[in-house]
Amino acid sequence: MSAVVLVPQDQEKTVVVGKSATLSCSMKGATFISKYYIFWYRKTPGNTMTFIYQEWGLYGPGFKDNFRGKIVNLTNQAVLEVLKASERDEGFYYCATDYHPAAGSLLSNSKNTEI
Repeated sequence: MSAVVLVPQDQEKTVVVGKSATLSCSMKGATFISKYYIFWYRKTPGNTMTFIYQEWGLYGPGFKDNFRGKIVNLTNQAVLEVLKASERDEGFYYCATDYHPAAGSLLSNSKNTEI
């Protein structure tokens, strides 16, 4: 397996309080982003790293109402939307990945059907 990296689309983004923002990372070195777990984290000015989102709608405490994460398979991108930015959203945002070998079809030995 070759090296897989997530490359942020913007090195820096300034957002007006109350406005929305979209952050994205492109996956390089992999054919299908859907074979990988995608995570988003935020590091605050006080150096606290906080979990925001994992694909399939898993959000860290306090993030579900104002953040939306998604995967765009066609462009191999991970996207995080801040719906209404506030001062507490300030920080460095990181996307991360981990391979999950269970992606794709699973065949049952007893019935030989795709699940």
